[in-house]
Amino acid sequence: MNELGATMRSFLRLSAMFASIVLMLGTNASAQEPIRIGVLLPFTGPLAKNGIENWEAMQIARDMINERGGLNGRKVEYVQGDATTPNAAISETERLITKEGIKITTGSFASPLAIAVSQAAERHGVFHWETTGAAEIITRRGFKHTFQVGAPARKYGQAAVDFVVEDLSARLKKPMSNLRMALLWENRAFGKSVGDGIRAYSEKKGIKLVYDEGYDQTATDMTPIVQKLKDVKPDVLIAISFPNDAILFQRKAKELDFNVNAFIGVSAGYSAPDLRDSIGNSVTGIFVADFPPKVNANVLKPEVKKVAEEFYKRYEAKLKRAPAGHAAAGFSAVWALFTEVLPKAKTYEPAELRDIVLKLDLPEGSLVNGSGIKFTNFDWPDDPKDAGQNLRASIGVWQWTKDGNEQVFPPSLATHEPIQVPLPGWDKR
Repeated sequence: MNELGATMRSFLRLSAMFASIVLMLGTNASAQEPIRIGVLLPFTGPLAKNGIENWEAMQIARDMINERGGLNGRKVEYVQGDATTPNAAISETERLITKEGIKITTGSFASPLAIAVSQAAERHGVFHWETTGAAEIITRRGFKHTFQVGAPARKYGQAAVDFVVEDLSARLKKPMSNLRMALLWENRAFGKSVGDGIRAYSEKKGIKLVYDEGYDQTATDMTPIVQKLKDVKPDVLIAISFPNDAILFQRKAKELDFNVNAFIGVSAGYSAPDLRDSIGNSVTGIFVADFPPKVNANVLKPEVKKVAEEFYKRYEAKLKRAPAGHAAAGFSAVWALFTEVLPKAKTYEPAELRDIVLKLDLPEGSLVNGSGIKFTNFDWPDDPKDAGQNLRASIGVWQWTKDGNEQVFPPSLATHEPIQVPLPGWDKR
């Protein structure tokens, strides 16, 4: 009996050891599983060049973090969703969530896509980290798990108007009381939102617009618009467009010899690589109110300077050109996710991530593009309905140059002085 008991005790000890080993191996295997993040961008279709440029920047961030050992010992893995249109964005987001088990999404480049992706993510209780979508409505729907890292639309317009008031007016030798400013905007979410902001901010600054008109971005003939602009003879034109309509407008302006002393495009179409590819050196001199493509390194925290140097080195080696502002913003946003949010998480559940994000308090200069992070949470005096908007996102004005682009405004972020003011006529560009 004693012999039988000893045998039983040995068996139980071995069983317990085996169970511990299995549990330990299971835990280690779980710890090594990648952190999977759904990336919603336009990989095909008319916005594909912009989407792919963002994708390349976001891949660099992922590679850099994985080379450092990943997050809490786990590598980051992206799962792609092709958000070509708002409807496609919704179906792709739902596919990633229901079929792939994704609990964290990011992207989406353009405002209409961002509105759709965040809507689908919120409906499923998924955490969405919006990199560059800017429409004000994104953070004004009462959502709890959507965080817009990039600046809201109003900041784009304010940057453009401030640049006119604080810089261009003097360069053009025209006091604001005599300066003629025109506004042209595509009439969907982003264009309308930015246009509304510019109109209100211009009025606040005492600027009367000599032209203010929206248009459908799918328009195939810009002749009536260009002709109206020729008739009002603006000194400065601020235009909000997407890639195809921006190219169409510039070609028609050249054809009809419409010249303006200063042209400011607002993000989207005027920040896209398609513009240079399509109109060549004629792009030189055009200003863009947008995320900074590259800021004065002196505004960055010392540790961020090193990250910025590595990002630009890798990006330019891979794409053979400098990134546009939205690509630098895409990198900055996911880098913040990888370094400021996910390392603090234990479960990676949306509710936990929300709590972490709302505690972030990063000064400007904490991200590669000069931004900081501080999100609204139904507590912003300017708009108590706003939640998830980053109040410290950097927006300024950069300019297309012969060899790339340079940040020109505000002075604190600037890498170069503005050139070609007034803008030469088409025959000299």
